[in-house]
Parts: sequence; C-alpha cells; structure tokens
Amino acid sequence: MVAEPPSDGLLVGDLEGAVAVVDDHGRVVALDGTWSLEWGVGADDRWHVAHDEVAVRQRRLDDAPVPSTAMRVPGGDIVQRVAVVSDGRGRSLVVEIENGSAAAVAAALVVLAGGVIDVDDTGLRGGGVAVSADRPLGGAVAAVDDPWAAAFVGPNVGTHQVDASATGGGALVVPLPHRQQVRFTVKLDGASPSVPTAAETVASGWRTVTAGAAVIETPDAALDEAWRRVVPDLVVAAGHPDPRVAAEVAWALDQAGLPDEADRARGTVVLQAEAGALEGDDAVAALLALASRDLRAAQPSGLVDLAGPLAERAGDRLTADVLRVVALALDAHAPAAADDARRLAGDARSGWPSIVSRAAGGAATVLRAVVGPIEVGGLVLFPSLPDGWLGGQVDVRGLGTHVGQISASVRWHGERPALLWQRDGGPDA
Repeated sequence: MVAEPPSDGLLVGDLEGAVAVVDDHGRVVALDGTWSLEWGVGADDRWHVAHDEVAVRQRRLDDAPVPSTAMRVPGGDIVQRVAVVSDGRGRSLVVEIENGSAAAVAAALVVLAGGVIDVDDTGLRGGGVAVSADRPLGGAVAAVDDPWAAAFVGPNVGTHQVDASATGGGALVVPLPHRQQVRFTVKLDGASPSVPTAAETVASGWRTVTAGAAVIETPDAALDEAWRRVVPDLVVAAGHPDPRVAAEVAWALDQAGLPDEADRARGTVVLQAEAGALEGDDAVAALLALASRDLRAAQPSGLVDLAGPLAERAGDRLTADVLRVVALALDAHAPAAADDARRLAGDARSGWPSIVSRAAGGAATVLRAVVGPIEVGGLVLFPSLPDGWLGGQVDVRGLGTHVGQISASVRWHGERPALLWQRDGGPDA
C-alpha cells in the first residue's frame, strides 16, 4: 500500500462504485491505497505543491462528487478538478488543472505507486496505474525517493528526461499558458473514453442521475446542502463491494426515493446472504436492507427466504427494533414468519444498529430531522422541530417510507403551524 485513503475525504466514482478518495487539498488516493496523485505548479516565484500550501480551498461542482480545488499563486488561482468518467467502453479518472493566474505556469502531476515506474513523452505507466496528458509534456521524470524533488530540479519545460528503471513515483510536467488547462487521464478499466469529458460535464450528469431523489428544503441551509451532497454520494456507494456498506446504503437510498439505485446495492447484499457469508452486524444490516425494499418499494426482496438464516447468523446482535421492522415487512407474504419475529422481539434487547458507512451516516443525520423511525400503524413527520425552524418554511417531496411516498410542507399562520401532506401508494393503496 502506497497511502491510506483519508477517512474524511470525498469519495469519487460512478455508478459502478467509488474509485478513489480526494482530500481537501486535492490529493487523490486510490481506494485500495495502491497509488496516489499529488499536484502543484511552478509559478514565477516558486513551486507551489497543493498539499503543502495554506491558500487552498475546495468546493463541489453542482454538489456532485466532483471536487474543485483552488490554490492561490501570484496573479490568481490554479484550479484542479477530479472526476470519474465512464462511456460504456471503459472508466477513467480525470484530473484537470486550469491556469487562472495572469502568467504562464508549469503544471505538475506526481504519481506515487509501488513497483517500476516508466515515463516517456506520452505519459507514465507502472505500479498498477497509467497516466497520460492531453497536452504535450514539457518534462517527465521517474524517481526512487521523492518525485517532487526531481520535478523541482528538472526537467525544465521543453526538455525530456526518463529513468525507466526507477521505482516509487514519477512526475509529469506540462507548460500551461494563461487561461489554459491540461487534462490528465488515469486509465481504470477497459479502454479510455473515446471522447474527452470535462469534469463540469460529469457534474451535470449527476444532476440527471439524482433528478428523481427526494427534495428536502428547510430553514437550515447547511442541512439542505448536506442532503443535496449526500444523495449522489449514496449512488456512488451503492457500488461498494462491502456488503455492510451496501446494505446501509440501500436502506438510505430507499428513503431518498431512489429504489432502483438501492437495488444495485442490494444485489451485493443478496449474493453474500445467499452464500451464507454474513454474520453478526453484517447480517443485521442485510435484514434491514431487504425489509426496506418490501416496505418502502412494495416489492419482494427475498426476505421471506433469507430472514431465518440471516437472523440465526446475526446472533445476539439482533435487536427488538430490527425484529419489529422485519416482522412488518414479512406480514404481507409470510404472516407466520412475521409472528415468529415478533415473539423473538419480546426477548431481545432494544436498540438500533449504528451506521458506519460515510454516505449512509450522512443521510441518516439529515433524515432524522424530517422523519421518524418505522412504526406500526403510522409515520412520524418532523419528530422534533428545531428552534431555528420556527416560523420558517419546510418542504419535503418524494420521501420513501413504509406507508408510501410522502410529500409534506409546514406553513405558519402567525405562531400556529399548519402541516400539509400528500401520500402516494402504500401497503393499503
């Protein structure tokens, strides 16, 4: 492993799942830690390496999992953007570096990877990674120790240097005039995309993917922003190979009104459950993910066949709260099994499993503010109204619940609140 992915970074990926983590300075680390990318520029005054600079700030493009990181240099900003591109033929990670300063700079991308690194005038290969640029290279260098040190002293723009036997890392340097950009492409799977795709285009595409998601608008701007960001994060995490993460994400995506995306995550859960590979908390999360489809999407999930084996493998991690949800999901198609689950709930400890995955945990934080837990016979909306919401407008549209798809608004007549709501679908039609 070259580097440990940062625990608080932004996961970047596509519908097939996450590929890498980007930290708040634009450093990119592969999810398995086998390679990482660092960036910087040689300006008139000195070299500016992003992860060592203070004057760095980051935002998301259109709230999508596409980070844009700006670094201040004399005369303006250098902006780096990272996105994952897929066109059906293959997948690539794209790193764009744009010169928004008043003078020309030398843009550098440093690749750290294990094994032999080969560089030439077309790019860099080795250590399980291949990187190319869409502009002519001003220099390329491989180094055993610190590729940045090698980039600082040479090659100069317009020269070319190769050490094909070096290990550890390499640097690609591109001369970048004012208002120009370079796009580095990291090949992931299959062929590289046939048509170059800009990071901003990828961000726009995410709006289409999440267009059908629930809308949450409250007087708390930070909460609203967190929801807009967590929805595409959930879609990325739906491709996660870890069945625990996939199960938690499926539960949240059903609530977000995206059951088809939840089914992508549930596919991983079902395969592992059928293989008997889930134990303890993993089995508990799987039970909830399957129950969620029966309850919120009103579609059979396979829970009838898998509830017994999963409950047995969950052991003492199975709580009364989980068993009641499972029983409610089993009522329609297996009432005897539902009664068994309720009897078990009478002897089980109370409690709810903790959310451990990043995207699902972020979604749970927002959703707790607008909807209560699954209960027999009804639904709790806005379980606690924060003081900052009093007198403010609240709108929720397209929320997936066990009683149907719910939309609700809070309006105020002086100090008196009015709740307007609409339900579509549900178990009792």
